[in-house]
Amino acid sequence: MKVQLAQVAGFCMGVRRAMDMALDAARTASKPVYTFGPLIHNPSAIELLERTGVHVLSEIPQKGKGTVIIRAHGIPPETKKRLADAGFFLVDATCPRVVKVQMLARHYSRKGYSCILVGDKGHPEVMGILGYAGEKGILVSCDEDLKTISPAGRYVILAQTTQDRERFSRWSKEIMKRYPGGRVFDTICDSTRRRQDEAARLAKASDLVVVVGGRSSANTKRLAEIVEEKGTACMAVETAEDLDRTRLSRYRKIGVTAGASTPNWVITTVVREIESIRSAKDPLFRQAVYRILRLFHEANLWTALAGAALALAASIMAPGIVSALSAGSIAFCSIFSMHTINRLMDMEHGSYNDPLRARFLKTHKVLFALLSTTALLLAHVLAWKVGNGSFLLLLALATSAVFYRVHILPAGLSIRSLRDLPGSKPLFISVTWGAVAVLVPSREAFPLPDADLVGLFMLASLAVFARSLFMEILDAQGDLIAGWETLTLLVGEKKTLRIIRMASVALAAIALVLTATGIIRHEALAFLLFAAWMYGLSHRMGHKRIRQNLRLEFLVEASFLVLPAAAFLIAILRT
Repeated sequence: MKVQLAQVAGFCMGVRRAMDMALDAARTASKPVYTFGPLIHNPSAIELLERTGVHVLSEIPQKGKGTVIIRAHGIPPETKKRLADAGFFLVDATCPRVVKVQMLARHYSRKGYSCILVGDKGHPEVMGILGYAGEKGILVSCDEDLKTISPAGRYVILAQTTQDRERFSRWSKEIMKRYPGGRVFDTICDSTRRRQDEAARLAKASDLVVVVGGRSSANTKRLAEIVEEKGTACMAVETAEDLDRTRLSRYRKIGVTAGASTPNWVITTVVREIESIRSAKDPLFRQAVYRILRLFHEANLWTALAGAALALAASIMAPGIVSALSAGSIAFCSIFSMHTINRLMDMEHGSYNDPLRARFLKTHKVLFALLSTTALLLAHVLAWKVGNGSFLLLLALATSAVFYRVHILPAGLSIRSLRDLPGSKPLFISVTWGAVAVLVPSREAFPLPDADLVGLFMLASLAVFARSLFMEILDAQGDLIAGWETLTLLVGEKKTLRIIRMASVALAAIALVLTATGIIRHEALAFLLFAAWMYGLSHRMGHKRIRQNLRLEFLVEASFLVLPAAAFLIAILRT
């Protein structure tokens, strides 16, 4: 079964901003913290906010305390005043694009214009905009409304930001034809247009399209309508539990899109669940390959193999490193155990970044606790055979990795663990991988490593740094929920991709300088291929987002598998 995810799906800018503000308020604002009405129209997101201490306020009390977050849809100005008068501190998370429509409604209504709003009757955004228009507001939500409206004098036509563009255009022309002289403001959000265009494209390219989102979400409903208007089968679901697996198995090409209020972790789970369904038209071999790839992903085997490949490449590039088998085994066992133990220690965080992997590890947690402990012990035995220095270095690395998330310092401090250091995750992972792949399996690293090992350690760490930033981009939503100040959250996704490209260029430049000066062997030029791969992948992500964890992890980790092959080929050409 071929599954294609829409390039524009999930949280739009306004919803992401509102969620970010709500999660930040849960940590920093005066308690209790409320949203006035549901922040967004998605049960999974509302349930998450409840768990973080952000509750829904339905009625305005005479007196209140704490913080109230204005939802992304906005509210009427009278309601906002009542909340402030009741004693609440207000955090306005109204989408900036909705604010634009509100300000247009207020501006023109004050100048005596009638404000005709094309929108869905009873929708929170519509009620808020009409509140700014006051008595001058006129709602058009169906064809029947067109027959009854009669704007007095001058008027403007506005649109709910999530309205269908074709409908808005048709109704606006009809109104202008009957009542010439009005002004039309196309206030439909561009994200809505792109989302709808993508749904139409998916409908043409798919046998069935799954639309993921809350049942009360207007923009999600419209996506389903667009798919059905194109004559394509459609399945609307809120979560993966709503999927009709029997029905899906009858199709070969499945498209997936999602409303603007659908969290990434819900979309990811739906996509992966669909991918796991065996289509009646799919060959058994293809399904078997997919299941193997999925097992490698969920069991952290891809990550461990990438670390082993890095160590194997290092053993070809540096003569001081022990046999390729020993180096690869140390790296595989160490990286598998460290990553698995950390994921087992923080299952809730993982459930937002990669729900299916978290569920897999939770189901088999006893087995993987045993496997990771055994692998860690085996890695130390192999390191001890290399030398005492190697054993002690690996012990220090493993201890710091296992306790990376553990609170060491007392409560009340902003930094209580290594994890709390802003932007520390990719740096920590890159140094750990670099040391495990280069320094631990080398007899010449202690007490002081030679220049070639230091250079190779720098190259390996820089390569892993680029790799870790890719993973951090995918984990951004879960990191935000957990309150981690990661580099991606500090600087944003676009700047993170730019940093990956800068790291790739730096990696290539350092490899060229170190080999040209004879500090390291020419086999290290294999890092040029790795750098080109990472640069190209980051460039592609900047234009066409790779959303699935499984696919991105495979593409990133595969770059490490190429390293030893390239190094070996260079070694053969030099002989």
